[in-house]
Amino acid sequence: MMSRKVGFTVCLILAAFVPLSCRPASAPAKIVSALPAPTTKSGIEMVLIPAGSFTMGSRSGRKHEQPVHNVWVDSFLIDRHEVTQADYEKLGDLEAFSNPSHYQGADLPVEQVTWPQAARYCNARSRFDGLQPCYNEDTGACDFEASGYRLPTEAEWEYACRAGTDSDYSFGGEARQLGDFAWSIENSARKTHPVGRKKPNPWGLFDMHGNVAEWCQDVFDPGYYQVSPEKNPRGGDDHKEYVLRGGSWKSPADTARSAYRIGENPGFSDACLARDAIGFRCVRRPPATQDAG
Repeated sequence: MMSRKVGFTVCLILAAFVPLSCRPASAPAKIVSALPAPTTKSGIEMVLIPAGSFTMGSRSGRKHEQPVHNVWVDSFLIDRHEVTQADYEKLGDLEAFSNPSHYQGADLPVEQVTWPQAARYCNARSRFDGLQPCYNEDTGACDFEASGYRLPTEAEWEYACRAGTDSDYSFGGEARQLGDFAWSIENSARKTHPVGRKKPNPWGLFDMHGNVAEWCQDVFDPGYYQVSPEKNPRGGDDHKEYVLRGGSWKSPADTARSAYRIGENPGFSDACLARDAIGFRCVRRPPATQDAG
């Protein structure tokens, strides 16, 4: 826990902002995500993901995508698309931080966002919607029992991305189909694109395989899959990087796979992925009356 506190403090300095004042199936699963999401002041559309188990990781992927293991995830709500610049600016004005994106456009995903800035946005959005913020304002620790928004764990992210499938991508095993579902190096013209313009995955989520890579809640640990709990795993403790998922506009097809994971410095001091290729989406606990578990 100490490493998390230290890492977050360093990130605050680097980001230069003030402190916060079911088993796998070979075919797509039934779209239970059509259940209505709660109406909130922020008006950002979310999808209700059912509780269930899935096989996480890849037998043919890189070493830190293994071993393949069964994971249970509780029900949660997740943004239908990546947080847009309009979404970010709407709440950012309340918190006195501005849109950091390289490629400007209201319906483009916000990018060049550090992990702490994403966490800070989650708290601002929680307060805006009258929910309890998840992130501790001093340490960056996350209260998973709070009602507000947070970044998804990588287990939640992969479960939502797969949407009941067990292939390399949510649309199957053929990378040649990627262009129908994602913006990648092959079709992006080297820039981001408006969210929701490609086909969604079987659970109605857009841009899970590209456009911008997405921050997860978890501290990145290459060997975590060997020791992670089966129910609701939440990442390692001893590493300075945080998990990115989903590929981006500048990524080849391999990095857009459902199981692909990478670690990145949360404050961008030594980014291995272009900053304008990094964004995020939010999750939250469902209201008790909507729990799909």
